[in-house]
Amino acid sequence: MPDTLPSSRPPSRFKLAALSAVGVAMVALPLFQVLRYQSAELQAAMAEQAGLDPVVRSVAVQHSLVTHRDVAGRVLRGQTALEAERLSRQGEVDERVAQLAGALVVVATERALEESHALREDWALLARQIQQRQVSAPESDLGHRLLVEQTLQVIDLVADASGLGRDRDAGAALLASMMTRSLPRLAAEITALAPAGVATHATDERQMAATEAALARSLGRLNEAIEQSAVPRPLLAAATAEAGAAADRYFNLLRQHPDADATLAGQAAVQAQFRLMDATRDVLTETLSARVAEARTARDVMVAVMGVLALLAVGLARQVLTPPDPRGTRSRAEPPPLHGAASEAGSDAGSTPNDRRRGAPRASTSRDETGRLLQRLRQSPDVGRSARHRDGHAETLPPDEP
Repeated sequence: MPDTLPSSRPPSRFKLAALSAVGVAMVALPLFQVLRYQSAELQAAMAEQAGLDPVVRSVAVQHSLVTHRDVAGRVLRGQTALEAERLSRQGEVDERVAQLAGALVVVATERALEESHALREDWALLARQIQQRQVSAPESDLGHRLLVEQTLQVIDLVADASGLGRDRDAGAALLASMMTRSLPRLAAEITALAPAGVATHATDERQMAATEAALARSLGRLNEAIEQSAVPRPLLAAATAEAGAAADRYFNLLRQHPDADATLAGQAAVQAQFRLMDATRDVLTETLSARVAEARTARDVMVAVMGVLALLAVGLARQVLTPPDPRGTRSRAEPPPLHGAASEAGSDAGSTPNDRRRGAPRASTSRDETGRLLQRLRQSPDVGRSARHRDGHAETLPPDEP
């Protein structure tokens, strides 16, 4: 029998597809986790960016309340000529309180909205009482201070809801903490030291010392952050130095001249604090915008990488699962080729053209039958010489017809 090659069964297409799916899953799952992390980073940065606007508007309300407090205190203490200016300041507070309420609708929690609503009602009541001269100057000062405390409460609620101050970058976290915690409270404390038109002998020395120490700590942290920043911050550095110098002049005046009217020095110190908050806001806005852009770019790159991998996986799946083309393979009905060309040559040498065309037996089979016939003839006594003579030519005879 002719030798044949050992048959090797090709691997199943479905097994190969399953292995490919496992490989794709092993690559896709970590990438999906990275994508989720990057999306969360982007959402956190956008939340901080959105929360900065109501914080800024709350600081603006605080600033306008402090300005109105000083003018209203003078009016209630007898300087009625300043009533027109007081009304102008009152309109400014109305506008900023309304802007704060509109900004809180987008990003703030229900508690912040409730606090803002209470602030708006309390302010409307105080403004009406001042206009009708139903409160005294000290009561007006106290009412303004309570309204400022409400703005600080709104800032705290917004910061908690938006994540301001919890940035992974230490510099950005410090700026956000200054903007939402330290600087607005320092401005409120400096404002409360000596109301406008009041002698400074009523100033609480312990409160002033505590305010001065808190201000020194805050300005020191800001200066340290400015020095460690990779980007120069000249405007923030100048505002920090100005706030410290103005506060020092005010504190020295309160200590050295307790009977003097320190209104102008106090106003200068407070205005310097708000300018410092403006500079801090600008730097924080720039930092948050850069963080949002960086997070969005990283997420988009990861989405593109996963899209390319998905296309490659689809192409691989199609290649594995698509059956082979029958025109490009050998038919199963076709017999396998003979082992070696020598046997074909030996078979064709002992057969006639008719045998080859009709599929006759091989030449070796015909020679075996001829040999058996000659052997019987030799054993017969009637054969004689003619049989032995033909024996020499037996091998040249053509094979018998079947």
